[in-house]
Amino acid sequence: MSDGALFSMETIPTEARHQGRLWVADLLDLTGCALVGWGALRAAEQVPTAGTLALAGAVAWFALSAVGGLTRRTPGRHFLGLTLERGEGRAPGLGRGLLRGLTAPLELLLQVVLQRRPLDARLGVHAAAIQGGVRGWLRGVEVPLIGVVLFAAAVWSIVTPTRDEMIKYLDHTLTGWHCCHGTRDVTWECRTSLARAVREAKGGDTGLATFLRLDCPVGAARLKP
Repeated sequence: MSDGALFSMETIPTEARHQGRLWVADLLDLTGCALVGWGALRAAEQVPTAGTLALAGAVAWFALSAVGGLTRRTPGRHFLGLTLERGEGRAPGLGRGLLRGLTAPLELLLQVVLQRRPLDARLGVHAAAIQGGVRGWLRGVEVPLIGVVLFAAAVWSIVTPTRDEMIKYLDHTLTGWHCCHGTRDVTWECRTSLARAVREAKGGDTGLATFLRLDCPVGAARLKP
């Protein structure tokens, strides 16, 4: 085997150097956007349906894709030590970022089958390692941190009862009755439902205030100055 043939086999194209980590990063970002969309619906007290979940997740995904196109970074890429570039060190730009919002979910499937990223190649973008070690990683951490905060807020909204869930739990369930009367160990749903009911009653919700005083001794005790 000639030296030239050996060299050509060992040289990995730029587009393929980090495609495994980029696949994981895209999956993390896509999953995170789906959760952010779900959390936003719950925070807005909307009843999630398949359509509204898909729409909210898509809005979050395209917003992230736009930010990733302008800054080269997303939470998933950053925490895996990657950026997305066009040429040598240039950001993909808003247009390519939004186009990649359309192609990246499909590319997750294509890469499993083809072991390459043909749609990224068509867009002229590829993953690159963050340079500069820890200092380089910290230099661009602001955008990913915003994403982490939004993700944490979404998870909080998902696990915290909505207003309708709170009222149904406290007023119409046996476990809610025990919660209101303090006859069982306090659970997460009990604690968060009581906290929200008391907060909104103190904020001027007379209906909730009346319910707590008449039917929820634990909540009524918390209403007292």
